[in-house]
Amino acid sequence: MELLTPAPALDLLAAPQRDEGLLQFEVFPWNDNFSTGNALIDSQHQRLVDLLNRLAGTLVGSLECEVEAAFAELTAYTDYHFSAEEQIWADCFGDDLWRRNHEAAHAAFLPGLQELKREGSGQPLYQVVESVVKFLIRWLAFHIIVEDKRFALAAAEVRRGMPVDEAKLKADHEMGASSVRLLIDTVLDMYDGLSTRTLNLLRERRARVEAERKLVQAYHDLEAANRRLEATTLTDELTGLFNRRHFDAVFATEIGRARREGTTLTLVLLDIDHFKRLNDTYGHIAGDEALVRVGAKLREFCRRAGDRAFRLGGEEFALLACGNSPSGRGADFVEAIRCEMAALAIANVASDVERTLTVSLGAVIRVPNAGDSPQSLFREADRRLYDAKQLGRNRAVCG
Repeated sequence: MELLTPAPALDLLAAPQRDEGLLQFEVFPWNDNFSTGNALIDSQHQRLVDLLNRLAGTLVGSLECEVEAAFAELTAYTDYHFSAEEQIWADCFGDDLWRRNHEAAHAAFLPGLQELKREGSGQPLYQVVESVVKFLIRWLAFHIIVEDKRFALAAAEVRRGMPVDEAKLKADHEMGASSVRLLIDTVLDMYDGLSTRTLNLLRERRARVEAERKLVQAYHDLEAANRRLEATTLTDELTGLFNRRHFDAVFATEIGRARREGTTLTLVLLDIDHFKRLNDTYGHIAGDEALVRVGAKLREFCRRAGDRAFRLGGEEFALLACGNSPSGRGADFVEAIRCEMAALAIANVASDVERTLTVSLGAVIRVPNAGDSPQSLFREADRRLYDAKQLGRNRAVCG
C-alpha cells in the first residue's frame, strides 16, 4: 500500500522540527513505546508532541501573542494529521465501523479543544494554557497507545492477507492483554505525574520572570523619578546654596543679558585651601560645618537681586554677580570675600597656609563680548583660581 505524501503547502508542518527557543521544557517527552510501526504516522505524532511542548513553553512568558501562535499551529497540524491518518486507515479498512468511530473521535477533538479554551476565558492566561496542555497530554497518550497502535496492529495483519474482521479480533486480543493494559496505565500515570511536576516548574519560572520584569520596571521608574527630581532641584542639600545644575542653567542666560545691556558680569570661583586636611584632622562632621559656614558667608555678598551664590561640588563654590557697580564689583570685592572667609577663624591646623581656614579665588569681571561663552569664561576664572593656588593659596587673582 502506498503511504500518503504530505501536500507541498504543508511541508513545513509535516517536518518534525524543534524550536530550541521555546522547547526548553518537555511536559510530554517522546518515547519509543509510542511507535505504531507506520513511519509517516509516527513522524506526525512526534511533531504533535513537539507542538504540544511548544504550547507548554509559552507558560514561561504568558504572552498572549505567543500562546495564540502556538495554539493555532498545534490545531492546524492536528487537523492535517487526522486527514493523513484517516486516509491510511481507509486504505486498509474501507468503510468499516472501526474506522468510522475513529473518524468521529477525530471530528469531536478540535471542537472540544476550542470549547475548553473558551471555558477558560476570563481566567489568567497561564491557567488556560495549563488546562489545555493537561487535556492534550492525556488525550494524545491514550490516542496513540490505545487507538492508533490497535489500528496499526490490525493494518499490519491486513497487509499480510488476513481478513479485516480477523485482523481486528487479533489486534483487540493483543491490546487487551493484561500486560499491555498495565503498561498503558503505568505510562499514563507516569506522564500525568511528569506533566504536573513540569508544569509546576514552568509556573515557578513564569513567576520568577514576571518578578524580574517588575523589578527591572521599578528600577527604571525609580531612575526616571530621580532624574525628574534632580531636574527640579535647584539647591545644594548641605549648604542651601544653589547647586551646579542651576549654575549651568543661569550662567549662559546672564552672559547673554550682560552682553545685550552692556553691563558687567562678575564670576568668582572659590576653593577652600587644604580642605581634605581639615576633614582628616577634625572629621567629616566638622568639614560639613565648615562648608555650611563658608556658604553662609558667601551668600552675604549677594546684595542685589541678580546676585547668586553656588556650591559647585566638594569644597568649590562660585558667586555670580550681574550689573554695574562703581565701587563694589572689582578686585576689591573679590579680596573682601577672601578676608571675610579668613575672619571666620575656622580651625585648620594641618594647613600649610594658616592654622585657620583660608580660601583661594579666581575671578573674571567684565562686560562679555561676542566671543565669550559659558565654557570660555568658566575656564578663564578657573585658570585664575589655579594661579592663586600656585602663588601660595589664600589669594585672589582677578581679570
